[in-house]
Amino acid sequence: MPSFCPLADPIPAEHSALCREYAAVQERCSRMLAQQRAEIDRLQAQAMRLRAAVIVRETALALAREDHARLVARLAGERDTAAVAADLVICQTGCLGHGDYWREQDQCRRTGLSCVLVDAAKLTA
Repeated sequence: MPSFCPLADPIPAEHSALCREYAAVQERCSRMLAQQRAEIDRLQAQAMRLRAAVIVRETALALAREDHARLVARLAGERDTAAVAADLVICQTGCLGHGDYWREQDQCRRTGLSCVLVDAAKLTA
């Protein structure tokens, strides 16, 4: 007659339970790894979009600065015709009408530049 061992029966059942738990743990780890991979991919895509946005912003800012510098350089060489006409009226009134009030040694005390009337006289002479 076969002998009955009480310890022999629980071992296969326990092994089966351990294998099921091991499979569940593996499944959970695989799910977590997939979630982490998806999160990493999402964050990398976001970082790429943010870097692109910074490049676009910096490029636009550099172009705006260049445009501004060109405009300032162009305007520095040009004086408004109305301002030139106003200076001439002030010079004519202050210098010709009031005995060279603004002029001091052929320089305008108001602007610090050479007198436009003296410059004009040199050109006509």
